Amino acid sequence: WITPDLLLRYSADRTRYCDEVRLHQRAGINLLRVWGGGVSERNPFYECASEMGLFVYQEFWMSGDNNGRWAGSYSWPLDEAAYFANAQDTVRRLRRFAALLFWGGGNELFPRRLSPPVALEEIVHREDPGRFYIASSMDGGIKGGNMSEHDDEYALAPRDGPYTMLMPLSFAQRNPGLHANLTI
Repeated sequence: WITPDLLLRYSADRTRYCDEVRLHQRAGINLLRVWGGGVSERNPFYECASEMGLFVYQEFWMSGDNNGRWAGSYSWPLDEAAYFANAQDTVRRLRRFAALLFWGGGNELFPRRLSPPVALEEIVHREDPGRFYIASSMDGGIKGGNMSEHDDEYALAPRDGPYTMLMPLSFAQRNPGLHANLTI
C-alpha cells in the first residue's frame, strides 16, 4: 500500500479509505503492506481494514533508497530524536487496531549492523509488547537475492518481487522470515 493521496488532502475521508480497502478485499487480498517509503495512514484506513478483516503489515519510514543501501546515508535519519518520537507516537496510535498484524523496520534495509537503528525495535517491544516486529522487508546482500546473506530473524525475504499475486504456499516459501517468526 502506497498512500493514494500523499499530501493527505482527501484520504482523511473514511468513505474513500473504505472504498479503496474494499477494492483490495474483493481482489482476494488479505494483507496490506504499508510501505516504508511512504507514510503511516490516518486512523480511518486501519478502522476500515479492521472492519473488513484485512491484516496490515506496517513499516516505519525507512527505505534502502534513503538509508545508504542504494542511496543516501546510513546516518539517516539526521534527527534521530524526532524520528524515534514519531515512531513511538505511531506505535501508540496504531497498536489498538485489530488489523495491525506486525511491524516492519523499513523497506529493503541492509546490512543489519547499520539499519534500522536498534532503538526502533526497542520502541515497538516497549509500546506494543507481544506484537511481531521484523527489521526489514528483504536483505540478501547489497543487491538482494543472495541467500547466503539472508537472515530470517532480520528480513522476510532475500530478494524483492515478484510484483504479482502469489498463492499462499508460494508467498510463504518466498518469505521465509515471515513463516519462521509469525503464526496466524
